[in-house]
Amino acid sequence: MKKIFLLAASLFLAGSLSAQTITDAIRFSQMGLNGTSNYISRAGAIGALGGDLTAASYNPAGLGLYNSNEFSMSTGLNWSFTDANANGLLSSENRSNFNLGHIGGLLFFKPKNNDIKGFQFAFTLNRLKSFGNRTMFRRNDLNYSYISHIIDDGYSDAYMYDFYESYVVDYDTVNNRYTSDFENGKFNQLRSFTESGSLNEFSISFSTNIRNIVYLGATMGIPVGNYHSDGSFMEEIEDNSGNVIDQYIYNEIKDIYATGINLKIGTIVRPVNWFRLGLAIHTPTYYSIEDNLYSEVLYKKTSGADWDPIVYDLQTPFRFLGSAAVVLGDNKSKLAGSISADYEFADYSNMKYRLSDNIMAESNINTAITDYFRPTNTIRVGGELKLGTIALRGGYCIMDNPYGKNLNDAGAASITAGIGFKSKNYFIDLGYAYTYGKSKFTEHESTFPLDNRVINLENTNHLAQITFGARF
Repeated sequence: MKKIFLLAASLFLAGSLSAQTITDAIRFSQMGLNGTSNYISRAGAIGALGGDLTAASYNPAGLGLYNSNEFSMSTGLNWSFTDANANGLLSSENRSNFNLGHIGGLLFFKPKNNDIKGFQFAFTLNRLKSFGNRTMFRRNDLNYSYISHIIDDGYSDAYMYDFYESYVVDYDTVNNRYTSDFENGKFNQLRSFTESGSLNEFSISFSTNIRNIVYLGATMGIPVGNYHSDGSFMEEIEDNSGNVIDQYIYNEIKDIYATGINLKIGTIVRPVNWFRLGLAIHTPTYYSIEDNLYSEVLYKKTSGADWDPIVYDLQTPFRFLGSAAVVLGDNKSKLAGSISADYEFADYSNMKYRLSDNIMAESNINTAITDYFRPTNTIRVGGELKLGTIALRGGYCIMDNPYGKNLNDAGAASITAGIGFKSKNYFIDLGYAYTYGKSKFTEHESTFPLDNRVINLENTNHLAQITFGARF
């Protein structure tokens, strides 16, 4: 049976405010640490340095430093680990994923004008973010069930349909309310969800070099994202002796497909050989999104179906990047190096949904986004030491928490390292990033104190990447 899936209602589905709609907005608005091995090993601090194809998605003026053609690609592995603490009940899960960091090419053209040192055209596919993760946690001896929650909060008949068809709930025609054997007693709950997918950006970039002093660049970006979540929720009821006497399972499978467009413009100024300043502005990305949900309830019988897919638009915030770099030596020096720092500002309270057929739901969701998100700062610092054809790199990145009101904590920090080898015509880079952070999952029972509903999560990720490239 097909059902109508109201987007606004997903604010109040299982997992409450820390899940579903507003988290979907931040999921496609934030960028992670991914791309070439050089970019990763410097913690992303290349805004004033350039010379890397990942610059197309950050400061396209960095492509203006090329004076030859290039083709390169990056690949690697992601390992994610999640530790959950549900009121002292600990659990751990992990997941590994293949990672395509980037693939792209750049063409260099040298004009006859002596003031213009070069034009560059680049076509790249950069991975902005990976979603691979697995989380599981358990809560025991609860006095309030999920069934009581959905009954007391008056969930719609469409949402209750599978619970009714599988006999988890019944309908009392005298009192006009749903009832269930799971309303009173002691309850144990187990929740798990496995996530996969990625956010990649196709980029078409143009850049130029004016007198080796000013570099200009622009990128039209076409981000394409896919997100899959396979979630399962089990609830048990115990008798007075603590024996499990009954249980049901509620499953959700969610698939999101997003396609967007944006524009990035940037500049790098090199007033002297050893110092560079960079600036870039990213317009909002305007996404068209299709959201698909399948849900089922397993009890005395199984009842489940696809919800009607919904299509809507999402607008991400503007992004402003400033950077500076000190560069000592050049490609011919036996000993050279650089130190660079990038600053990024984005106000996530400016994210907007656009629902053409439901302006009330649009208003409610956008009001929630304004209330629950805030401006953020991201700082990236990186360095490189060149020893002839060998380069040693390292970096550190810290990203603010975009949530306000203690709703969640999606801030993170990364420690990075790498090594590179470069000959006249080709190069090989290895990069590694260790990212760690904390987050929260808020369960459903609105009558419980918040401290009893929050599951604290610790997230760590290991990304190992290799890049192969040729310049000609």
